[in-house]
Formats: sequence, C-alpha cells, structure tokens
Amino acid sequence: MEAAARRGRREINELHVPLGQPVRLVMTAQDAIHSFFVPAFRLKQDVLPGRYTSLWFTPTQLGEFQLFCAEYCGSEHSQMIGRIVVMPAAEYAKWVSSGPTEPSLAQYGFARFRELGCSGCHTPGSSVNAPSLRGLLGREVHLSDGRSLVADETYIRDSILLPKKDVVAGFVPVMPSFAGQVSEEDIQALIAFIRSGAAP
Repeated sequence: MEAAARRGRREINELHVPLGQPVRLVMTAQDAIHSFFVPAFRLKQDVLPGRYTSLWFTPTQLGEFQLFCAEYCGSEHSQMIGRIVVMPAAEYAKWVSSGPTEPSLAQYGFARFRELGCSGCHTPGSSVNAPSLRGLLGREVHLSDGRSLVADETYIRDSILLPKKDVVAGFVPVMPSFAGQVSEEDIQALIAFIRSGAAP
C-alpha cells in the first residue's frame, strides 16, 4: 500500500494524519480490487483499478491503528497490512516539514501538465480553445450531449484517457487520448495540480 498525501509525505504501508482534522483519502488501485479497512475507525472502502473512490474521517484519538486490505487480492494478500499513525497537529506539522524536500504531487502535476502539452490548449490565449481547468473539481459541467455532471477525480481521469467520452458543451472533441502515455501516478499528480487551484 502506498500513500501520497496532498499535505504530507509519500509513505508505504503507513499513513500519518493529524488529530482532530478531517482527512479525505482519494484512492485507486494499480493492479487488483482492494479494500481499505481500518477496524478501529470502523472504515472500509473498496479501491478499484481505473476508478477513484474517496473516504472521509476525522481522527479523534492519538495512537497507531492497524490498516488492512479486506479483499482477497492475490497471493500476497496476507502481507497487505499497514498502520495509521494519529499525531498531535503540531507534531504532525513538524513531521511533514522534516521530510525529504522533493516536489509536491501538485508541483509534479504542473511539470507533467507542461511536458504533455496540456498548457498549449488549457491556458487563456492558446491557439486551441479548450475548457478552463480553474476550479474544476466539484464544479457542475454541462456536456455536449445535454447531460450534466459534477467534475470529480474520475471525470478528470476519464478526460485524460477517454477524452471523447464526456465532451464539454461548446467545445469540439479534438483532445487526443493520453492512454499509454501517462502512468497512474501522472494522473494523480495532474489531479493534484488541478485541485491546487493553480491550473489555468
């Protein structure tokens, strides 16, 4: 199990969180169906390849709590264990700042946004008119087929890999698919960049 928090550090088999502050996990699997399970918190959420699921919780007690995969996911299923470490907010802030100084997920997303050429269409004044990404997550999007939906992580993922699936009203479906060109980590980083509010 790997975790990369928007505010935090990349971790394997651990998740550090601050006491008394709401935590939202946006999860996807790279290989098989998993089930994120924290018995002490009475939390369980399926985690699926090619789809994002989310889960909210607010830690109310300091300590370490066991984390399991509750879905038989393959021959190494029994080894899929981890822990959630709930820390006082000040100690958590110190822990975050003492970590490695690598770019945040949103910063990596911005770099991929430019490398993939997204900025050539999704910035004001570009030669190709594409929808604005500013404030996209959580916003209602009207589609060319008359439907409307609320843009979430799955919508952004689909827009990157299957751009003709949900075309925004008033725009021509000219965006190419990036399937096979971006990793799941790239997609997560692009979503983090859009979520950060820095996207054009």
